[in-house]
Amino acid sequence: MLQINYIKGKYELEGNLVLENSRSLKSYLETLLNYNSKVILSLRNIKAIDNSSIEVLFELCKKASQNNKVLKVFGKANKNITKTLNNSKLKEFIKN
Repeated sequence: MLQINYIKGKYELEGNLVLENSRSLKSYLETLLNYNSKVILSLRNIKAIDNSSIEVLFELCKKASQNNKVLKVFGKANKNITKTLNNSKLKEFIKN
């Protein structure tokens, strides 16, 4: 299960970010980016992440950049997902 909380200007994800919910997250973030020039996403409370979710986040970061928008993703400090993030192409977009 994935939960999204809006706290102090950023969207904090909690739970598992996996194939089953990555499409819903993609749709949600695309809507946010349609109406906002900058979206901040925190992965610090994610327990697990899979490659399909990483691909979704990577594509959204790339698309945001191409449309002169910003999708900032924080989560490097989350030890539950560090190894997976470090082995992905998303690592260039991930902040601490």
